[in-house]
Amino acid sequence: MCHHEVVGDYYRGCGHFHGRYYTGDVSDCNSERCKTSKSHMHKTAINCGCPAVVTENRRIQNMFQIPHQDCQRATR
Repeated sequence: MCHHEVVGDYYRGCGHFHGRYYTGDVSDCNSERCKTSKSHMHKTAINCGCPAVVTENRRIQNMFQIPHQDCQRATR
């Protein structure tokens, strides 16, 4: 699968990564069966059966020592 870079915040208190935005940087796997690859064999098909799984390369922009706010609500 191709890898898409996402920038976000990492919360060390719970291990939560909150993605902010995709940078547009893609490491192409050159697979014919990968929907996000430039070599995808069904480029013009509306509904092909190839997987649309996006694998993220996570880049941390901010690191917080506290739990993410969703995780804080769960522990209360």
